[in-house]
Order: sequence, then C-alpha cells, then structure tokens
Amino acid sequence: MRRLAWIALCLPFGAQAGNLFDGYEAYYTSLPGQLFRGGGHELEPFSREGSEDVIYGWKGRDAGQQHAVELRDGRIKIDGKPLPARSVKPFPDEVVYAGDLGRGAEAYFADGWACIEGTPPSASGTAARHKSVYLIQLRKRQAWKLPTLFASCLSVRMKADLPTFDKVQYRYQDGNDEPAGVTFTEYAIQAGKYIKAGNVRSAAFVEAGNVYKFTLGP
Repeated sequence: MRRLAWIALCLPFGAQAGNLFDGYEAYYTSLPGQLFRGGGHELEPFSREGSEDVIYGWKGRDAGQQHAVELRDGRIKIDGKPLPARSVKPFPDEVVYAGDLGRGAEAYFADGWACIEGTPPSASGTAARHKSVYLIQLRKRQAWKLPTLFASCLSVRMKADLPTFDKVQYRYQDGNDEPAGVTFTEYAIQAGKYIKAGNVRSAAFVEAGNVYKFTLGP
C-alpha cells in the first residue's frame, strides 16, 4: 500500500497514458523535428594486418550516401578523415577523453550530420546512465559532446534550423536521496556555441527505484 501511495504522489494530476514512457529514447522519438531516425549502426571490432590495435568500425550507405566510421584508441575517423580532438566542443562540465567510445558504440547519419554514441566501458552502477554523445557536422568537421545523463543521438532535433537537444537533470523532493523524476532543459547550438532555448519539461518516475519509466508533467 505504501508503494502504491508513492506512485500516486509521483503521477502528475490528470496524467494520461500518452504521457507515460518506458525509456528516454521512447520520449525523444516522440518529439517533432528529429534529426536522426531509425536504428543506429553498431560499430564492430576488427584489426588491420600487422597491427595489434582493435578498431571499431562500420561502413555502408545511409542518408543517401556512403559513410564509414572508425574508432581507434578513442579517436574518431569519419568518412576517411580523422576528427581532430580540438574540433570537439564539450557541453559545460563535460570532458572529452579517449575512453568515451569503444565497444558497443553506434553511429547515426542524416544529411550533413553524423552522431556517435556509446557508454564508456568503465561505467558501472549509476554511471551507466551516462552516455557519451558526439554530434558531428560533416562539412565543417566540427563536433560537440552533449550532456551525458540519459543522452541519445535520437534526442537531437532541428528547430529553426538549429540542432537542439535536452540536458537532463534529476529532480528531488522533500530532501529525499532518491530522485523523484527529471527535468528536460532545452539547448541549441548556434554559431558553434551552446545556447539555452528556455523550454523546460518535467517528468516524474512512476516506480520506486526505476529511473527509466516516467510520465510527463503538465
């Protein structure tokens, strides 16, 4: 009975079944203007003759063009050209490091854009909720590392011709150590810089201890 009461308190007044999501990607794909659609391409391990290094890669056709991605020691090579580390701009308080991407990484493509996401191999426990997402503008060879909590390439959408995404943060109530939900704060990339778009949505978890099932507030 106590568990049911906790769930009832977390549900926003008047919440409908259409506001209930089993995972963040389900929520992101419900938003308009999604830049990357469909499933990503998992990067498979391989090695080159004469080298002991393991490379993760994929090549094929997507978004109307041939594309190729390689990860080697954390360095990104896309469509045959290395992506210099200095061209990657991390979101405030995020850090770019070689252990961001590797086994299990996936690549997405859209016209003029690519996105690579992956959970660092060292992540365990609650750290596994953080995913490294690199948004890449192919023509200018620029990239941005997005905020990591519950991140996904599928969260990126185009609004007013600007790539837009959410920063997700836990939301707490009454001094409890366990979060009651999250807030989605919208940001965009304009002239290569992160800008706050001003739109904020809140969500409440509907099962104690489950941070992946939530309902949106009004």
